[in-house]
Amino acid sequence: MTLSESSPSADPVSPFFGRTFDETMSLLLSARHYVANVQPGEAFQADPDERLHMNCEAMRLTTRLAQVMAWLLAQKAVAAGEISREEVRDERFRLGAHALCLADTDARVARSSARLGDLMLQSRRLFERVARLDRQLGI
Repeated sequence: MTLSESSPSADPVSPFFGRTFDETMSLLLSARHYVANVQPGEAFQADPDERLHMNCEAMRLTTRLAQVMAWLLAQKAVAAGEISREEVRDERFRLGAHALCLADTDARVARSSARLGDLMLQSRRLFERVARLDRQLGI
C-alpha cells in the first residue's frame, strides 16, 4: 500500500513517498545482505587498512539509509494524520547527518568491492533526492 492509498487527503507528493519508501526498503535489504553475507568474505581478503575503509563506508551506507527511512516514516505519519505538518518540522524529524552522508565515498572502496561501491552510489543518490525534497517541502 502506498501512502496515497492510505489517506484520501494525502499530500500530492504521496505517490513519490510510496515509491521512495519502496526503493529505500529494497536498498536497505540489499545493504543488509551485503553486510551480513558478502562483506565478511571481502574483508577477509583485504589488508587491514582496506578493511577499515570498507567498514567505514559500510557505516556511512547504513547511516544514509537510516536517515532516509526515518524521514520517510515521519512523512508517512503526516500523511496518515498521526502527526501534524507543524510537528514534522521539528529537528528530530528532519533529515540529518548531511556532512557524513554527503561526503565522498573513499575511491578505494569501489575498487575493493564493486557491490559496496554500487550500494554507496545508490544510497548517495537517494539521500540527495530526499534532501532536495526536504528543502522543497520547506520542512
